[in-house]
Amino acid sequence: PERESLSLGCRSPERESLSLGPRSASHRHHQQQQQQTEGRLAMAADWAEIRRLAADFQRAQFASTVQRLSDRNCVEIVAKLIADKQLDVIYTLDGKEYITPAQIAKEIRDELYVHGGRINVVDLQHILNVDLTHIESKANDIVKSNRDIQLVLGQLIDETYLNQMAEEVNDRLQEAGHVTMAELCKLYDLPCDFLTEELSRRIGRIINGQMDTYDRGVIFTDAFVAQHKARIRGLFSAITRPTPVSSLISQYKFQEHLLYSFLEEFISNGRLNGAVIGGRQDKAVYVPDIYSRTQNNWVDSFYKQNSYLEFDTLSRLGIPDPINYIKKRYKSASMITLKAVCVSHTIVDQVEASVEEAIRSGMWVDIQPLLPSSFSVEDASILLQQLMRTMNKQSDSWIFDDTIVVSEQFINSCAAIFDPMMQHKAEQEMQNNHAHVLTEEDLKQAAIIAESMISVKKDKREDRKKKTSDGSGSTRAGGGGNAREIRTKKHKKRGKRDEDSDEEMPITGKHRPKAVIFMPKEEIESILKNHNQDCPEELISELAEHLIRRLNKSYQEVLHSVFTSTASSTSGANRKKTVKELQEEVSQFHNNIRLFEKGARLFADDTQVQLEKHLLKTICTDISNLLFNFMAGDLMMSVETYTSITSELRLKMLAKLAEESRGPLLKLHNSLNGKCIEEFLSILDGVTDVCGIMLKKIDKKKERQVLFQHRQALLEQVKTSEDPALVLHLTSVLLFQLSSHHMLHAPGRCVPQIISFLNGKIPEDQYKLLVKYQGLVVKQLIGQHRKGKGDEDSGEYSNIEKEGESEGEAARKELQELTPFVKDLVLKPRKTSVTEE
Repeated sequence: PERESLSLGCRSPERESLSLGPRSASHRHHQQQQQQTEGRLAMAADWAEIRRLAADFQRAQFASTVQRLSDRNCVEIVAKLIADKQLDVIYTLDGKEYITPAQIAKEIRDELYVHGGRINVVDLQHILNVDLTHIESKANDIVKSNRDIQLVLGQLIDETYLNQMAEEVNDRLQEAGHVTMAELCKLYDLPCDFLTEELSRRIGRIINGQMDTYDRGVIFTDAFVAQHKARIRGLFSAITRPTPVSSLISQYKFQEHLLYSFLEEFISNGRLNGAVIGGRQDKAVYVPDIYSRTQNNWVDSFYKQNSYLEFDTLSRLGIPDPINYIKKRYKSASMITLKAVCVSHTIVDQVEASVEEAIRSGMWVDIQPLLPSSFSVEDASILLQQLMRTMNKQSDSWIFDDTIVVSEQFINSCAAIFDPMMQHKAEQEMQNNHAHVLTEEDLKQAAIIAESMISVKKDKREDRKKKTSDGSGSTRAGGGGNAREIRTKKHKKRGKRDEDSDEEMPITGKHRPKAVIFMPKEEIESILKNHNQDCPEELISELAEHLIRRLNKSYQEVLHSVFTSTASSTSGANRKKTVKELQEEVSQFHNNIRLFEKGARLFADDTQVQLEKHLLKTICTDISNLLFNFMAGDLMMSVETYTSITSELRLKMLAKLAEESRGPLLKLHNSLNGKCIEEFLSILDGVTDVCGIMLKKIDKKKERQVLFQHRQALLEQVKTSEDPALVLHLTSVLLFQLSSHHMLHAPGRCVPQIISFLNGKIPEDQYKLLVKYQGLVVKQLIGQHRKGKGDEDSGEYSNIEKEGESEGEAARKELQELTPFVKDLVLKPRKTSVTEE
């Protein structure tokens, strides 16, 4: 301090004050000289002081130290004392100072006072330069020892701050009239519960106001409450119609809890004549008594004049729950509640009288015109349903189009219109094609037969599986033998049945025979419209829908009666085929099948299976149809041409046949889907016995005649045919017969196998000609297929397609040239066979 005073002594207030007075020019010059002299003297004194200080500093440096401790030694000593609990101090954050816990507590109280009674503990860490854990520990100790200090959200708050805050809240309250805790929490950054509790303790002492009893989050002044009470009383006294309370709250900025409290008070003491409907909710509505009286008078007048009340009308009047309102208002009146209206028994009695009159007179009535126009179709339908249940008239009438009551007598009269048409159509059906007449009994019988067919096939498959498993199991178990494991490749075909399948499709789904339909719905509607022109179209349409099933059933009965009468009046002499004629035709088919079978046996197994399948699908099917048609003649179910009989028609015929003849014919029908001719022929023998036909074995002479006739028939076809594919087919079959002396009935896909068989059986040049002709035919067919595909795609031809067209044209020309030579192979044969030569 002495040095500082010395360094600052060059400037004294006296000197400074002297320089502030008025000066003359000479005096100013004298003063400047004096100041320069004093400055030099002062500078000399300063240098002398500096020299003296330098000498002292030099003496201190060269002086010897008796005892000296380094900073590290001091730290270790303090640490040892702290470890032995002889010293209680705390490191500062920078590690340069030590501080006692008592000093920390004292400084925390000082800082709390300095900051106005509220400080954050985190801020104390930076101020005191002490670790946060020590500060928090001492802060908790302070809070425990002093009730006026609280720790809230990491902040120390004392009573001084809370009182000051209450004074600020009071100022704000007196200015605005009310404050909310949400605003105060946001303003002071304190929890709502803490703030509410502290402010509620100071209401009446520091804060001049009151807290809402329902919502402790709002504080009001007495003047504010009185003002709100007066505004609410005046506003609700002026209301004359139902008004939502929520709209008034938003429009006039009322406090919701205050408003409901005052409303309840005013209504209970009679200050307001009205009621709050809906409680303390968003949908609450205040309804004044004057409006309720006017509303009730209007409702009573409307109900008295019209005998019904519409819910939508009551809702538009401001009645929120019309159904309960009506029940309370008209407790004694018996009313029927529908979906949109309530009706009195006056309207119900009128409708009931009209329905009874329509049923009694055998007519129909639509109740919709009898009801008020505000009634919907759904309400009319509900009313009619309830009315029919109370009247017990459901058996005598029907309800159409929801509102139309039709008597059973009227429906019977409409059905009687179709009786003459039904009889006439049944007679025409019998004359045109009585084999296709099918009743419900026929459908049931056909279904039973189909099920029996499926069960028989399943039994056969199981037997075959057992045999296969027994045989293959023994050989595999032995590890040797001549058994071979055969792998079959499954081919999946869509939309087409596998030809190798020996199962018969059941007559369900799309394969089920269609039931007999008397007349389409549109024609029924047209006839009903002509006979009942006053009926609405909706009634005609639903009446036709109701009658169509009934008419179809009646038509089947009429068909059955016509069929029965026709069958009883027809004698057996009118059959189209006698037993003798049938025997000749069946024998001819049987002999042809035998001869064709001999020719098929000359081929390999796979080709032989294809040939026998073709025989079953063609000639064997024809002979089966012939026998079925013969047996159906007794039942008046035969057709003009037996070749038109289908698999479904055969099932119909089986449904009508007697039990003893049905079994053999069913087996014959199933064998057509097999693969073996021998099985078919063995079953055919049993069927001919049932039909009373005797089959004779063919002799050699007759066999030669049949061969010759078959050959001549094929030759005639060759002469007239110009199609290269057909010429190749006929020529191959004829050459086969010439070379093997056996007839052959083969499909077109077997022509390559026939030509391969002829290799070595005919001269080489003839065989080469056939092979060449076959190649040209194949090329032509491929070209036609490509052309057809190109037309469908309708795209531009590429160079490859144009080359294909040219190749196809060349093939056609070559075929035209070779066709006469191919025909001459059978029309002008040189040699019958190589073996004969």
